[in-house]
Amino acid sequence: MLFQHRIGLTVSLCLLGGSLPALAQQAASDAQNKLLARRAAEADCYRKLAEAVYGVQVNSETYVRDFVTESDEIRAAVDAVVKGVRLGPPRYYEDGVCEIDGEVTVAKLITKLKEIHTRHYEGNRVTSTDFESIKKTVRTDVIRATGSGAPRPELPPNLPIGIEDVLTPLPSNYSPPPSSVPAIWKTVSPQARLMAQRAAQVDAMRKLLERIKGLRLTSDTLVRDFVTESDEIRARADGIVIGARRVSSYLHDDELIVEVTMAVPVEKIVERVKELHSTHYHGNKVTTTDITNIKRSIQREMIEATGSGVPPARFLVQARSAGVEMPQWMGDRIEAIGEGTDPAIETAQGKLKAARAAQLDALRKLAEQVYGLEIRSATTVRDFVTEHDEIATQVEGVLRGAVAESATFEGQIATVRVSIPAADVWSVVHQHIVIINRRG
Repeated sequence: MLFQHRIGLTVSLCLLGGSLPALAQQAASDAQNKLLARRAAEADCYRKLAEAVYGVQVNSETYVRDFVTESDEIRAAVDAVVKGVRLGPPRYYEDGVCEIDGEVTVAKLITKLKEIHTRHYEGNRVTSTDFESIKKTVRTDVIRATGSGAPRPELPPNLPIGIEDVLTPLPSNYSPPPSSVPAIWKTVSPQARLMAQRAAQVDAMRKLLERIKGLRLTSDTLVRDFVTESDEIRARADGIVIGARRVSSYLHDDELIVEVTMAVPVEKIVERVKELHSTHYHGNKVTTTDITNIKRSIQREMIEATGSGVPPARFLVQARSAGVEMPQWMGDRIEAIGEGTDPAIETAQGKLKAARAAQLDALRKLAEQVYGLEIRSATTVRDFVTEHDEIATQVEGVLRGAVAESATFEGQIATVRVSIPAADVWSVVHQHIVIINRRG
């Protein structure tokens, strides 16, 4: 009996000894996954804070999003404000997801924007006192965001400048796994995924053109102003993004949304604007030297923009997003048309002011549509935002990122069409629904 007991003990110890390396390996993998999830959540939080900050209104015609397109120095300085935000402690869930909160006070944001304006701004559209109006347009004293992330090595696009330097570093022994499709994307066909990527690419091209239009030519003229100088230039402005290439494609882990980043060389932008200037421009406010100076103000080789897309509605019938039923409108593009005028609409400056008035009118109508979208039975986006006011600024940021797709003039009226992918709205709402469900 004693002999048999010793044999059994020896076998047990051998089995235990054999399993120890496996247990240690599993523990190391779990720790690595926690680091990856935390890093992804940090990046997501900083990105959401940046989107909210960019969507803050400065004056009747300008948002922080417009302000940062003035120069690379301004963008880097504003992103440094976001980068300096201290994030809260991570929260981990059984499914491996990590959540992290971050916040910046509106008072601090105003102070920093004033400093940036004094140091770097060379235009005349924004004054230092304009930043005080932020207190009236932002409905809270603190801009908050909650980032969520799953164990994943690649980071989402549109991160603020320099953010990767402050994220939790990857483990020293980390080796990236082979590229794989997130589980939720396996609920739809490869065709659906490709169609979503195509929609995101088209959206990125729209945003890329809008970003280029926000570049400064002179102290009081942007590319956008130059484009409105004549119907010929306006009709050919889309050609500025010819030659854009796809930089990256990012599939969300918990929702059927893909983001594609497109980029176009600054050199090609300069060449195209010069071509439009020499062929169609009849004014005297912009010279070829002004156009060449775009390279000096941008100080980088490429201009980038990220668009989002989802599979067509027919592919979403059976799909669910992290346990949350996806609304039918998620695959739509939300559009609104605004009208405006100006007493001097016959002049180039008057046309510009009328177009801006029309764009503001279109944005107001767009907001009405977005807030009226139904999330679930008898609950709209407006209801959800009212109940959870911490996401109000994020929804406003999405609205302010709307693309102005066309501007036309008929008689004394300017008409502007703006649009956003409904997926951008759903991304904000969905993540907060998931967060609320986890905490509940």
